[in-house]
Amino acid sequence: MIIASIAAAFPSQRVTNADLLRQFSEVNETLGTEERAVCSQRIEKYFSQAGAAVRLYRDRPAHERAYPILRKAIDQALSQDGLAPSDLDLLIYCGVGRGFLEPATAYFVANDFRISCECFDILDACMSWVRALYIVYQLFARNQYSTALVVNAEFNIYECGYPGIMKVHSLAGLQNTLPAYTIGEAATATVLKKSASDWNFRFRSNTAALPLCTVPLASHAEYSPHPEWNLAPNGQNTFMCYGDELTRVAGRQMLRFVQDTYPEPRAFQKWFPHLATAKPYIHAAETLGLNGKMYTKTFARYGNVVSASIPVGLVTAAAEGEIKRGDRVVLCPISAGMSMALVDFTY
Repeated sequence: MIIASIAAAFPSQRVTNADLLRQFSEVNETLGTEERAVCSQRIEKYFSQAGAAVRLYRDRPAHERAYPILRKAIDQALSQDGLAPSDLDLLIYCGVGRGFLEPATAYFVANDFRISCECFDILDACMSWVRALYIVYQLFARNQYSTALVVNAEFNIYECGYPGIMKVHSLAGLQNTLPAYTIGEAATATVLKKSASDWNFRFRSNTAALPLCTVPLASHAEYSPHPEWNLAPNGQNTFMCYGDELTRVAGRQMLRFVQDTYPEPRAFQKWFPHLATAKPYIHAAETLGLNGKMYTKTFARYGNVVSASIPVGLVTAAAEGEIKRGDRVVLCPISAGMSMALVDFTY
């Protein structure tokens, strides 16, 4: 399998750390002056520790919508490879962002392009894009398809709590909301073609970390085997994540995963994590002797763009000449659940 082409598109509203700090102060006027200042200092510290700077949101007053941005990414990816929509055998939509529980969002994309091919969705939080590639790889190996399009439109900020999530009643209220302040929005499109090029996929899961990150639906209590868990501290359909704890747990386990899998990690030209944060990956790269090989630049530019994070990284790294065709690369995402993957292939 090869990545024949890949493209990303973004909304237009640029939101800086300073913008969010100002908004936080405005919506929390009922907090005491001193407590509000302490909260703001904690937010600034979190941004610094994560490496956050800018994220992009849809411009709601200008009526900016998600689907036209996704359409732009798809048009670019098809154009790069000289493909017509009718050349596609398979279309997969993946990720958290969606407008319908049913039918699959892939059908809406296929309808827009007036094509009839196999369509379905994949949902596994920030791991969704990698899971989709794994499924395509297996289907190609069975000679069922030869050309696939994997798309996502991670437009979640307004749908998962913003700006209401910025309202807190105390410093303790920041504990599971801070990661929401780094969320950004993006759409990507990836054209995959069958080839003799091998990919190696490895996955690990640790469900003990399950309560650390959720977006609960209204019916979440009906489906949880642990009703004592507080999985909706910010309310239904609102993102919650204990970012510091998740980073510690995930960091230790991913480091062990890499060491178990790759005796010589420097043999690969570039590593691409899912960037829910940046600086911890930089520190991990130093531990593994991967200085300069861990690509983390997109977090400061776009924030945490959920399952679009790695394809956005591939697009920007290729545009900046940091990867080229023939390079051996590794994808190393960590996702809510908790799941981890190591995927190596030739770009």
